[in-house]
Amino acid sequence: MKFSEHWLREYVNPALTTQELVDQLTMAGLEVDGYEPVAGDFDGVVVAEVLETSAHPDADKLKVCRVNTGEEEVQIVCGAPNVRAGMKVPLAKIGARLDDFKIKKAKLRGVESFGMLCSERELGISDNHEGLMELAEDAQVGTNVRDFLSLNDAIIDLDLTPNRSDCLGILGLARETGLITGLDAANLEITPVPATIQDTLPVALDAGASCSRFVGRVVRGINLNAQTPLWMKEKLRRCDVRSIDPVVDITNYVMLELGQPMHAYDYAKLSGGIRVRQSKAGEKVVLLDEAEVTLNDETLLITDES
Repeated sequence: MKFSEHWLREYVNPALTTQELVDQLTMAGLEVDGYEPVAGDFDGVVVAEVLETSAHPDADKLKVCRVNTGEEEVQIVCGAPNVRAGMKVPLAKIGARLDDFKIKKAKLRGVESFGMLCSERELGISDNHEGLMELAEDAQVGTNVRDFLSLNDAIIDLDLTPNRSDCLGILGLARETGLITGLDAANLEITPVPATIQDTLPVALDAGASCSRFVGRVVRGINLNAQTPLWMKEKLRRCDVRSIDPVVDITNYVMLELGQPMHAYDYAKLSGGIRVRQSKAGEKVVLLDEAEVTLNDETLLITDES
């Protein structure tokens, strides 16, 4: 299980270094396999806004951009396909350092460039190099990118044993860390949200003690054009979970924070209600990766009437 140290410290923040924290977790029986920084070793990178772009006079794939750094407007030559006016992006200013590479004033095909607009790969955040890393619209221009994205963080890899499922979420880990360090973990305040529509779906529990409770709610009015906010994508990434779409991302986020497994079903594709049952010996199931598996009679299934 991988998790963000920064996310854990939102609930309990002992005065320990990362190494001291993982040592204490391991000594308490929550063995840590290792940890790594969430981003590369860089400095001098700030949030910038692209004010306008124009064609490079001597290169079809390059654009000349006027960029607001928060202190001044500078000219940047950029070849990223997604660069456009109005976007907020990371800018490595003159003198910035990306690992061992120092940013200097350059001339690209005869046009001067005063810095570099960055992709996620150039910042060591991911392998994505298809375009510039796009920051939130409300990102404050001139802010240090490490601070804005909370990149002074570590991904901790925990080797949990089956008897410690209580620590399969940030909240459970925070409680355990609080006990280890003598601190009180912050409580997560949950406000019940009453139903605003009458739609329901019948649920049948036919698996005995294997599943005594199954809770769901019908949700309508989802904006299919919505995008998962960057802060949530980052928390998922640091827990080794890929961002899919807002609905899936929200269920994964809640699972990672609370340790409560969740799943979203497409209401239009369900036939009848939900039925939880044991599998039948020899029953075949096609998985999400389209692989077909043959089950024994000891697998818990969530099915519909079809």
